[in-house]
Amino acid sequence: MKKILLSIFLISTFNLLTAQDWSSVYRQGEEVTLNEGLENDYVDFEAFWKTIKAKHVKEGMQIGWFVWKVDQSSNNNNAWSDYLIFNIFANEDQMKQMNSKTPEWWENEIKTAHKGKTKRSIIKKYTEETLNNRYRKKSVIYTNKGLDTFLEENIAPSVGTKGVYHGIEKLNDDYVDFERKFFLPSHKESKTRLYWELNEIVDRTDNAYKPVTHSIFEIPNPDAPQNEWKPSFVEEMAIKYGIASRKIHGSLNAELVHFAW
Repeated sequence: MKKILLSIFLISTFNLLTAQDWSSVYRQGEEVTLNEGLENDYVDFEAFWKTIKAKHVKEGMQIGWFVWKVDQSSNNNNAWSDYLIFNIFANEDQMKQMNSKTPEWWENEIKTAHKGKTKRSIIKKYTEETLNNRYRKKSVIYTNKGLDTFLEENIAPSVGTKGVYHGIEKLNDDYVDFERKFFLPSHKESKTRLYWELNEIVDRTDNAYKPVTHSIFEIPNPDAPQNEWKPSFVEEMAIKYGIASRKIHGSLNAELVHFAW
């Protein structure tokens, strides 16, 4: 079977991940729809931004940044965006500090991050394209408070990693408990997930989809053991009422194209 496109990082990287209090993490997820004909240029544009985001991660201004290309056959051939971008922050204060930066600060930050690495003409080009919003036809942003996260030991993302993004509506007050206390332990035991996160949507832009209250992002394990599962009566009831506690409004399959971590 094809080897999973995930790299084993240094043990210090994993120690950092496990030390993070994931209940305090904030994730800003952006659903990007591109202007027509700019697909290839956009990938290069985000590669330019990767240098800046890597600087921010190194300096402790945020803990991660990910750009995922959406498979347009997702959601029964009804994908609602072209790309997903996630900025990950250690806590709400860190997120607010980053979001408070002025355009002038960003212009200077771009120059500083690329100094000695990138031609001035390229820096000027991408700075102007950023300020003029050349690529985005539509941008929808959700602010998510992390509720729980599972990461398989010694696993970290690499370009080509495949993930799935779910938009979910909570239907009753038991929903979060079902995810955390039943579905997540089941994923761990069956080894069907390499990564899994549950978020509560605490804010969104005015053009965002209103019914969803939570989101899940997960990385399936393509090498998961094919064991036949025979649920007990109690497990069958947990599945029944767990599924009844939520409504999945849509799912997007996506492939990682850029990241800073």
